[in-house]
Formats: sequence, C-alpha cells, structure tokens
Amino acid sequence: MKPATGCDAMAIKSALELQDVCFGYTGGLLLKEVSFAIAPGELIALIGPNGSGKTTLLKIMLGLLRPRSGSVTLHGRPLSDYPPKSRALNLAYVSQQPSSSFPLTVRELVALGRYPHDGRGRLTPAGSLAVTNALHRSAAKHLADRRFNTLSGGEKQKVLIARALAQGAPILLLDEPTLHLDLYYQIQILAALKRLCTEQQSTVVAVLHDVNLVSLFADKALLLRDGVLHSFGPTSDVFNEASISDLLGVDMVAVGGKNSIRCFAPRQPFINSRGN
Repeated sequence: MKPATGCDAMAIKSALELQDVCFGYTGGLLLKEVSFAIAPGELIALIGPNGSGKTTLLKIMLGLLRPRSGSVTLHGRPLSDYPPKSRALNLAYVSQQPSSSFPLTVRELVALGRYPHDGRGRLTPAGSLAVTNALHRSAAKHLADRRFNTLSGGEKQKVLIARALAQGAPILLLDEPTLHLDLYYQIQILAALKRLCTEQQSTVVAVLHDVNLVSLFADKALLLRDGVLHSFGPTSDVFNEASISDLLGVDMVAVGGKNSIRCFAPRQPFINSRGN
C-alpha cells in the first residue's frame, strides 16, 4: 500500500488525519476528542506541558496505540488497514528514550531504516545512497564507523534521526528530536527537517519544548494540554503571548516583529500557577 499519487493525491489533501480521538487506560482518558489534519509539506510542532499527552498522541498516529474511540486515517485510508510493512513505508519514528545497547556501528544502525525496502539482505545501491544521505542530513556522517553504544546522548540522537531519514517515509514523527543537542545542532536538525518538507513534500510532526524554535521553524503549531487540543493552526496565528502563557503557565512576552525574528521570553514574575 503506497501513498496516493496523481489524481488520487489531488483528491486527498491530508497526509494524516485524526477525528474525535479519545484514548485512555483504566481510570480515565489521556486524550479527549482530539481532531486535526496535517498536509504534505508541513512541519508541525507539537507542544505542551509535561504529561499533556504528546507522546501518547504520537504513538496513536503511528498505530502503536489504538484509540478508545475516533478514527485515524493515513492518506485517506484507515490507519488500521495498513499492514506493518506498508505502515513502515509511510511512517518513521524517533522515540524520546532510545536504547543505548545497540552493538552496531552507526552505519549499520542507520541501515536498519532500510528494512521495509531492502529486507534483511544487503542494501541495494539506492539503499546505500539513502543511508549516506541520511547521515549527511543529520550531521552524523563523521560517526559512521563508530559503535553506537559508545556515543554521547547528542550523537545518538543525530544517528537515530538519520535512521528515520534513511527509512524514506513521507511522514516523520519525532519525539523531542532536539533532546541532548546543543543549540547549533538543534538548528541544523530542524533546518534539515524543514528542507525535507519544502523539497520533498515530507510531513514532519515534532515534539518541541523550545518556543523560539517552534516560532522559527514550524509551519503550524499543535498545542496540547491535559489531553485536550488547546489550539492548532499556522504558527503565526496560534502561537502568541497569550496562548503560550496560558498553555505553559509562564508569563511570556514577544520580542521582535515585522522586520526581525519574533522570539518569546519570560516576563516577571516568571511563573504563573498551573493549579498544582
């Protein structure tokens, strides 16, 4: 099963869509009637306080968790209709807490991203090129011959992003992709993801905590609080002093504007009450 192309793609505007999704375990709901649609070529920032349901939402979008009610559609078809291999050809994932025990070289680990395409055998020439390009895009090419379990946290993060890029899926879901990275590499990684969106019409959904990186790179922002969709839309529309302050419980002020980059900074007093 492949993404729609040609005339079908014209009719299907959403790459991934959730409609009235609820999810929870015994004792209550973690997500409550969440609805939104994302289109090809968009970089979506998913932002919210700790415990707001961001990782749970990503796992539902991947099909790792099934909603208690509501629907998830991928390229216009129910996500549950996709067998695992087809799902892997369409969705790539970078988790928040990766394993550190892979006894593989970086190149070998990134090559695992090609499994949906090349199986367990040797990489095809196209697969080898995809691995090399992914290492370059994620600024991890110099690590190719290192053992993964000897790397620092930031280096591991770049390698796992490379594995997701090598997978070649049109939709990438990343849980805190800038975790452990210094500012330089945070910007490098997000710029690379942004280029994927503009050059290849990829769809990227990334959990981010830095409000200024959201403002700089995200086409749209999805604000989540207590399992409820707070707001969703173009970043310039929904990401402002009032929405950020309300969402995060920190009184924020916007700096800059029309002729300069808009940034956000805490205003005194720094902390509002979240009701804890």
